[in-house]
Amino acid sequence: MNSANLAAFHAVCSCVDFRKPLVSLLDEFRHGTIADKDRTHEDTVIRSHLSEQHAAWDRVFPGFPDHPWKRRTGMWEHNRGKRDAYLKHLLVTHLREDKSENRTIVNPATVFGRHARAIARELPDHDVIGSDIEPGLNRLYRLVSWWKYPNLKNYRFMRENIFEPDLERRPLAVTFFGACGAVTDGCMDYAIGVESPFLLCRSCCHDNIGGNTDIVRRPNNLNRFFVWKNRAFKWIKWLDNGQYFSDRHTKEAYPRSRAAREIMDSDTIIEIARNSVDSDICRSLIDLDRCLYLQENGYDVLYREELFFAHRER
Repeated sequence: MNSANLAAFHAVCSCVDFRKPLVSLLDEFRHGTIADKDRTHEDTVIRSHLSEQHAAWDRVFPGFPDHPWKRRTGMWEHNRGKRDAYLKHLLVTHLREDKSENRTIVNPATVFGRHARAIARELPDHDVIGSDIEPGLNRLYRLVSWWKYPNLKNYRFMRENIFEPDLERRPLAVTFFGACGAVTDGCMDYAIGVESPFLLCRSCCHDNIGGNTDIVRRPNNLNRFFVWKNRAFKWIKWLDNGQYFSDRHTKEAYPRSRAAREIMDSDTIIEIARNSVDSDICRSLIDLDRCLYLQENGYDVLYREELFFAHRER
C-alpha cells in the first residue's frame, strides 16, 4: 500500500466509531431480538447500526463480494470462499506496493497452507510462512497440489502453536482466513506481540471463544452442523493438546477490549457466543470488541462481515 493510500486509510479510520454500534447491538441482544427465522430483522439491524462502518470500508477498498444467499444458512457459510479471495486480493495488492525492506508474511492457523501458497505465488519477492500446530494437513495438501505450485521456493511451513508463537519474527503482515474461536484472538495477539504493521484476517466460529463449546439449539441445518462440530471440539478440549483452546483465552479474557468491559461482563459475552451460530448480531458484537481491542493496541481498523483490515504505523 503506497503512502497516499495509507494516508487515506488512516484518515477514514479516524472517523469510525466501533463503540456506538457495540452499544446498540448489545441492546438488541439484551431485548432478545436476535436469530429471527427469516433473517429479515437481523439484516435490517446490521444494515442500520453498522452502516457507518460498512461505508468506511467501501470508501477505501473496492466493492465487497455480493452474497445472494440468506445469512446464517449453509450456502452463506459455504461461500465464505468469496470473502477469502477478496481478502487475499487486498493483501496482495497492498503488499505489492509496499516499499519496506521487510518482506515476510506469516499465515498462522494455515491448516492446509492453501491460502499461504496462493499468496506466495502472487508475491514471489516475499517470504511466506504458514504455521499451525498440526503439520499433517499441510503435507497432504503439498502432495495433492504439487502440479499447482511447482518450484514454490518462497513458502515454508513451520509447526507452531499460535498460543505460544515465535515472537522473535517481525513480519510485515499477519494474515489468516478463518481461525476458529479463540484462535482468532491468539492470531491477533501474535500480530500485536510482533508489532506487525499489517493484519488482514477473517474471523470464524465465534461460538468457541473463552473455552465455550455450548450453543443455543435452534431447528435448522446450520445449527445442527455446529452442534455436531462442538461435540468434536469438546473432545479436542478434553485432550488439551493446544488446538483451539488456551488458558490465556478462557472466559475471563473476554471481552477483549477495555471499552467493551465498561458495558458487559464475561458471562454476557459467553452467552452472546452461545447464540452466535444463528445470529449476525452476536457475531458482530464479538468482532466489534476485537476492533476496539486492536485500536487500544495501536492499530487503525476497518471491519466488514468478519473481515478485518488493520494497520499500525512503524
